[in-house]
Amino acid sequence: MREKHVPPALRAGDHVAVISPSWGGAGLFPDRFDRALDALAGQVKLTGLPTPHARSTQDWRSAGARERADDLNQAFRDETIGGILCAIGGDHAAQLLPLLDWDAIAAHPKVFCGYSDATVLHHAIYATTGATTFYGPAVLSQFGEWPDPDEYTVEHFRTVAMEARPAGPVPKCPYVVDEFGDWGATGRPRSRHRRPAPDRVALRPGSGSGPLLAACLPSARQLLGTPWQPPYAGHVLVIETPPDYSPADADRDLTHLRNAGCLDELAALVVGRPPRLGPADRERLHAVVLDAVAGFGYPVLAEFECGHTDPVATLPIGVACAVDGRDLTLLDAAVAP
Repeated sequence: MREKHVPPALRAGDHVAVISPSWGGAGLFPDRFDRALDALAGQVKLTGLPTPHARSTQDWRSAGARERADDLNQAFRDETIGGILCAIGGDHAAQLLPLLDWDAIAAHPKVFCGYSDATVLHHAIYATTGATTFYGPAVLSQFGEWPDPDEYTVEHFRTVAMEARPAGPVPKCPYVVDEFGDWGATGRPRSRHRRPAPDRVALRPGSGSGPLLAACLPSARQLLGTPWQPPYAGHVLVIETPPDYSPADADRDLTHLRNAGCLDELAALVVGRPPRLGPADRERLHAVVLDAVAGFGYPVLAEFECGHTDPVATLPIGVACAVDGRDLTLLDAAVAP
């Protein structure tokens, strides 16, 4: 991995490219996508410019691998583009990796933000260039929320990606929004209900610090043993899981990471709040996590605001952070002035 470096801060009025590196959700739900672009302009003061294939749909992907890679390469090369946001995740972003212009990505660091399957792009960029990217909100899912994007999500994105200072402790959010919403429903949407959020849980108390590495757990597995696998040792690893993902799924995937040696020398482990998982399964998930890290002494924090839950924090990969009890603190600026 090359020397770490952070991108320039996004500023109000910047143009940001919006890409669909995996699934074609932006094309399948055009009304929500248009609303998300309007909210991005209104709430964050960024002008979202969909790339040529951002609205495409092709079976389970937005477009072919070459077309999706071209969109991302051009977004990094274009000096009029201040940042790059993912419209949505999916399952097939790894198809882009052999087709990316790594020299251009290294030469033009930008705020690149998304979550879920964007994990493979975050990790590959970090492993190949050392550049900081941002595990955070996606355009369609977070900025397209009705009637407005969640204020916690917007404010933390602005703090981390648009202010050249250490963001400090990631705020605890007292509510969670995990009600299913039908993006294709006809008629006027309604807002999803908030409910009290479970408290963060120090599954194994303690403190640890190191560079931050964030991931959707099943997506992280796709890079094991590839040239794009990032370093894990010494990092604070934040993992989160998608909907309809059971404790048994987590047991399988964490076992893979453990057997690959990825969990051996972490500074700390943070587990995201699992979406739409009942109390009994949450306890099973916590037990699975502790079993996977048995024998290692670092702290483990669970029920953290990131990934497939709402609202979500923005987590800058490669930036120094510290876990202490139930707090995760970002120690350095994630963007340059």
